[in-house]
Amino acid sequence: MTVAEGAVPGFSDIDLTALGDQFGTPLYVVSLDRLRDNAATLSTALKPAAVQLLYSLKTNYLPAVVTTLAAEGLGVDVVSGYELRTALDCGLPGERIVFNGPVKTDEELAEAVRHGVFVNIDGVEEIAVLARLAARRGKGPLPVGLRVYPPHNVFAEPGGPVERALPSKFGWPIADGAADQVVEKIMAEPALRLTGVHCHLGSQIVRTGNLLAALDAVCSWAVRLRTRAELTVLNIGGGFGVEGIHRIPGAVASLSEVRAGGQAGPPSAQRPRFDLELFAQGLTETLRRHHLGDLTVFAEPGRALVSAAGVLLTRVVGEKNLGDHRWILLDGGLNLLPTAGVAEAHSFTPLVPDSGRLRPCLVGGPLCYEGDVFGIDIDLPETLQVGDYVAVQDAGAYGFSRATSFNRLRPATVTVSGQTAELAWRAETHEDLMSAAVPVRAARSTVQRGRAL
Repeated sequence: MTVAEGAVPGFSDIDLTALGDQFGTPLYVVSLDRLRDNAATLSTALKPAAVQLLYSLKTNYLPAVVTTLAAEGLGVDVVSGYELRTALDCGLPGERIVFNGPVKTDEELAEAVRHGVFVNIDGVEEIAVLARLAARRGKGPLPVGLRVYPPHNVFAEPGGPVERALPSKFGWPIADGAADQVVEKIMAEPALRLTGVHCHLGSQIVRTGNLLAALDAVCSWAVRLRTRAELTVLNIGGGFGVEGIHRIPGAVASLSEVRAGGQAGPPSAQRPRFDLELFAQGLTETLRRHHLGDLTVFAEPGRALVSAAGVLLTRVVGEKNLGDHRWILLDGGLNLLPTAGVAEAHSFTPLVPDSGRLRPCLVGGPLCYEGDVFGIDIDLPETLQVGDYVAVQDAGAYGFSRATSFNRLRPATVTVSGQTAELAWRAETHEDLMSAAVPVRAARSTVQRGRAL
């Protein structure tokens, strides 16, 4: 866990303190300029491999994020019906949307087919449904893809096991023939035409060589598949790791275990980092070696686009000095950034004029939950006090989209483009939270007759 003094990287031109004063905290802040820069960086780096980008909408479905990336030429990858509806409402045509995910309802598949969305089949149950929908539309065979995965463990440490320990719930393994059996089921349907191969091998992948080796295996399988199917699409998924966070081994370790183990993971300088340039070179060579350069290649980045483009702006609301230990309590916790905490290290920027000496702190959120802890050894200024702002970096991914109303209502989101800050999502109210409740008159009457406390 690290502390960064001064401005938040990528937010140096944004007065976060002023935003906190205006909109209150906790507050998600998204830099649309940083978002555009991230999209340009990825697009340029992957251009040699002719990769087209699909934004993984589940990472952050804020309409302002979706429309900004769509304006930069990106399509989207969706994994649910409401995500599909969001993409369509944001103005994306079906031809720029890909529908993935392990479970798709009949209604969701019907909506996808109706709008011309490309579907990557995961469960075999989808085959009959899609075949029936394709036959009804009467436009010839429906192009579809199939999600597969190789035996490789893309998170393998040097010297560790190189194969995954358990089968995945996503897609079908290519190593034992299971994927080939699903191919036969698809090709047995006259109303369907298998034209795509899809794989997505994890999140926050930092070992570039592991990912390239896994994709090489998928490409080898795709070459064999081409003898039976008219492949036109290869979708390599996403999961490209970002530098701003560090996954701590043993995500289920207790706080005491992490504390006893000393530093959480290797020092920053020794941590593996995803090398985008090396990946692009390796992917280009892999496609050339397997003669797959004629395919349309898609990638589905999410975190790599939005993580560093967002911060969670919080305020210090409590402090406890207990002997050698100092607790700092923030008004935003793991209800707003569920992937953070002892399993995923983020950087913190205290927005104070003079940080002075730093002191290791235990940092927690406001929840009545023992696990609501960002970290147990975060260096923060000794001068930090109640009322000061603290920005949690790399909060653009899996914060807004995974936030809950556990103990606290969900906060607002503000986007900043140039010098213009706009409210992009208002804070949740009690009325919002209870809007789906169905009144139960008898229960209310019983409560009213109860004794006062």
